[in-house]
Amino acid sequence: MAYCFNINYSKKFSGKKLNNIFQFLNKFYLMISLNEKTGIVLALTSAAMWGIFPVLVNRGVQIIPPITFAAITTLLAALGAFIYATATGKLHELKNKKSYTSLFMVTLCIIIIPYILFFIGSSKTSGINSSMLLLSEIIFTLFFTPLIGEKTTLSKLAGASGIFIGSIFILYRGSFSLNLGDILIIFSTVTYPVGNFYAKKALNYVSPAIILLVRFLLGGLFILFFALITESQIETGGIILQNWLLILFTGLVLLGIGKVIWYEGLKRLDISKAISLAMTFPLFSLLILIVFFNEIPSLIQSFGILIMITGTYFSIRRPSINPVLTKYAT
Repeated sequence: MAYCFNINYSKKFSGKKLNNIFQFLNKFYLMISLNEKTGIVLALTSAAMWGIFPVLVNRGVQIIPPITFAAITTLLAALGAFIYATATGKLHELKNKKSYTSLFMVTLCIIIIPYILFFIGSSKTSGINSSMLLLSEIIFTLFFTPLIGEKTTLSKLAGASGIFIGSIFILYRGSFSLNLGDILIIFSTVTYPVGNFYAKKALNYVSPAIILLVRFLLGGLFILFFALITESQIETGGIILQNWLLILFTGLVLLGIGKVIWYEGLKRLDISKAISLAMTFPLFSLLILIVFFNEIPSLIQSFGILIMITGTYFSIRRPSINPVLTKYAT
């Protein structure tokens, strides 16, 4: 049920300008369908949780072997997805064979390849770089989505470009330089658009709960096997016990619950819009770094934040493309 921004202004805040602002917000809000509004709220909530993720991963991989950290948190997320699928009565959807190809591609392109590259890369760079460089996904998404029926419009370019350019200003700290860790993080985003395409296809046959359960379980098991053959497991058990709260929060809350919220938003929006909204997560990363790690943004970084907010506005303003017109409708 739609509702308006009905606000009783006090004398202190009354005035023609303020009234015009709220009239604009009210008009803008009513232009968006209820389904679209719900998708926007869910996508931004997911972005807030995802903003915490790279910061905690960067801290965690300094003391926990990165691939082992990736495996354990992913399997914890699988546990959360299993609870969610059971509680919503969706486990029977696992029998739908039409979804198997899409689920495999989601696991490969969103979990196995990206997580291995990201966790290793994050161990070799800073927390801010771990967050900001994930925005490379926007560029790969812009290249990919026209191939699946999502046309590149001026509003779409304005939104994605604003978020990406804003991130560059935030990333700038007197100079630009990329190390091996930074490059690995950039490459970790290459397969995300493909994975999101297959996720949208899978949603035609199964619920978000099943997609999350399969991708986290299969992906987590593969990464665990990879960790066992590539990383020394000496003292790993003790390290895990010492950092169990960090691991539990990262896996069960940020990956598990956070991705449930993300998929609920994704099924209500087109891929380009959902990704653009999700890519606001560095704002939340920056907030965490400021509040808890005393990393105060410079004037240039503050300017970047304003640009990113402007890009977010254009992303929210653009209506999603009708799924019937895309290649992930069936």
